[in-house]
Amino acid sequence: MKEGPIRVVVIGGDAAGMSAASQVKRRMKSAEVVVLEKSKYVSYGACSMPYNIGYGGNVDDLVVMSAQEFREKRGIDVRLFEEATAVDTNAKSVHVKNHVSNREYDIKYDYLVIATGARAKLPDVEGVHNEGVFTLKTLDDAKAIKDFLYKNKPKRCVFIGAGYINLELAGNLKRAGVEEITMLKRSDVLMNEYEEEVDEAARDILNKNGVKLVTGIKVERIDGTTVKTNKGDFEGDIVIIGIGFVPNTEFLEGSGIELDDKTKAVSVDRYHRTNIKDVYSAGDCAMLYHRILDKYIYLPSGNNANKTGKLAGANIVGANEQFAGTVGTRAFETFGLGIGKTGLSLKEANEAGFDAFKTVITAPTKAHGYPFQSKMTVILIAEKKTGRLLGSQMFGDVPSVLRINVLAAALYANMTIKDIQGLDLVYSPPFAPVWDPILVCANQAIKQVGK
Repeated sequence: MKEGPIRVVVIGGDAAGMSAASQVKRRMKSAEVVVLEKSKYVSYGACSMPYNIGYGGNVDDLVVMSAQEFREKRGIDVRLFEEATAVDTNAKSVHVKNHVSNREYDIKYDYLVIATGARAKLPDVEGVHNEGVFTLKTLDDAKAIKDFLYKNKPKRCVFIGAGYINLELAGNLKRAGVEEITMLKRSDVLMNEYEEEVDEAARDILNKNGVKLVTGIKVERIDGTTVKTNKGDFEGDIVIIGIGFVPNTEFLEGSGIELDDKTKAVSVDRYHRTNIKDVYSAGDCAMLYHRILDKYIYLPSGNNANKTGKLAGANIVGANEQFAGTVGTRAFETFGLGIGKTGLSLKEANEAGFDAFKTVITAPTKAHGYPFQSKMTVILIAEKKTGRLLGSQMFGDVPSVLRINVLAAALYANMTIKDIQGLDLVYSPPFAPVWDPILVCANQAIKQVGK
């Protein structure tokens, strides 16, 4: 590390960027930390945006800490509406454009953190920028959707894509007054990374709530807010596109910073260093180490953005800490159905070279006789020979699906089905029966281990 005061420039002011900046200042008060953010927002709860749209309230309520608070309370020089347009790693400088004044300048750095996140992926068709056509990735996106809902009061929505954000948003748009929802999916499977039981449950809840799901469809263009496809036209008053994310890394072209060939996310090691000395990257623009696959993957997620940003900042000032790795834990809700996943699906496990099997059970979530009964389905994926847990999926009412965290912890501990059988899980009528659904599933799964 350079002796004396250092300057750390952070590109991007959301979860990863502000976590990195805060960590540097916390560990080294004398450090000069500059954050370049091209929008007017920093540090906001993006995962709450679908619910903010559905339940009302001001979009600005999702801001966890403002730029001014970071300046005053943490001594971080946050510069809004300033976009990094190029990086010169030889000169150790960033070229910046201010979108208010149009002023351009270069800023030198001792250490650089690239935390530019990702943007919504768009289909390569005409009309994706039409009025009434939206994506949901940033707070500006959420504000644009809410403003449109308030001013135009649309009654029909066409979703392009059926990822978890669109599934969350579908129920929330109903709360916001949208009456007819059509969801278009290119593949025949609704939920590509999930087991067929989860796919079927999701289809069922959409059907019960009047969502028209059309799979195996190819979007050809968007005329106004009418989506033209190979299976006919789908008319909406509002169109929302949700087909994935693309890392914001184009400005790094020619910098020498290595990008993943397939995803174009920044390649990093487990310390979140790039291939260039003194340059780090974190969050949705960077690759992530996967504990089970033992390789780097691209998996945008808010929790890992915060973790890797904090790690990058700490390592700049000498922490020398490795990222523990992701196992892809996630959960979401659509029309009151909770769905959770951690680790690998059966297909993912077999494609990765494991000889795997799955066990599926449906069991009560409360003790017998407790007045508020519900059931949930738990799926365990494990290696046949050793019984090592490789993944889990579950669905049921929203509170019950928090159990996915138990299996996420089990994956981090490299537990086997036998280990899971022995877990001392809580038994209390309002919370769980004497045999928790996880234990019921493990008891069934153990019968297949070694076969």
